[in-house]
Amino acid sequence: MRVRIEIANDQVVCKANGRLSLATSVANFLDAVAGRVDFSALPEAIPEGTRFIRRRGDRVVLAVEEPPGVRTVRWVTADSLIRLGPQASYRTARLSFPFVVLIAAFHRGALNQSLQCFYRCAPLRTVEDSLQYPNVLNVREKYGLPCWLCLKLPNDLSRLSWEDKVGTIRSHLWGEAFNESAGTEYWEAMREIDPRVATVEAWEQATAEDPFFTLAVPWRPLGRTVGTVMGDMLDVARHSGVPGSAVDLAAVAALCPPYPGTGKAEQAPPRGKRT
Repeated sequence: MRVRIEIANDQVVCKANGRLSLATSVANFLDAVAGRVDFSALPEAIPEGTRFIRRRGDRVVLAVEEPPGVRTVRWVTADSLIRLGPQASYRTARLSFPFVVLIAAFHRGALNQSLQCFYRCAPLRTVEDSLQYPNVLNVREKYGLPCWLCLKLPNDLSRLSWEDKVGTIRSHLWGEAFNESAGTEYWEAMREIDPRVATVEAWEQATAEDPFFTLAVPWRPLGRTVGTVMGDMLDVARHSGVPGSAVDLAAVAALCPPYPGTGKAEQAPPRGKRT
């Protein structure tokens, strides 16, 4: 059977042996093709705690959920003259946390500045689940991200397995000290919502009385879902989503790797062999 596919503007026409067999939009055609292609979001086992994965080309965004409970953390002391870095004074505290959601964006396996931290009072079930602001230090609005997490992670995680990438992020969240490297905006704002988190001392005392009390704290809502945040972190300046026209497809083709042996972008097969 000789099959010819023609694309013009926003329409796709397929002909089999010279006869029309299909006419539809570019978007519908590509959606149908995608539905028949197996696709692995990650080449390895899904990392522990990962709830959702979104991938577009060489960009990957993971939503990782930490269970609620008590964590032993290091927190900058109130009397520390230096408020950040290794020269600051810190104290150890056992504090209750609700569900903590980390959303991290990777490019070619390397973590970029797109790392965010949120709270939830229930486990993630769907990408439509909402997120809440956290009350910890080290989090602020930056780089267009509402809850950017400031951590001194290794510069390049690209050589690590996906399990180790996520493990490194989780270890740094709980192992690094909470200080004022990212300011105190969310810590100060959340101190007013519940007296049990007004100070580190009150937080620690409330934890001793009820290790899961933070699940009942009315954390400030972000007003966005986990799916929306992941999509924002995945998006780039270029047009995103399913191409809807021949012009959009041409833009995608311009990003294709060189055609073997030519050093140029892949070209259409010779006339008479088009498929």
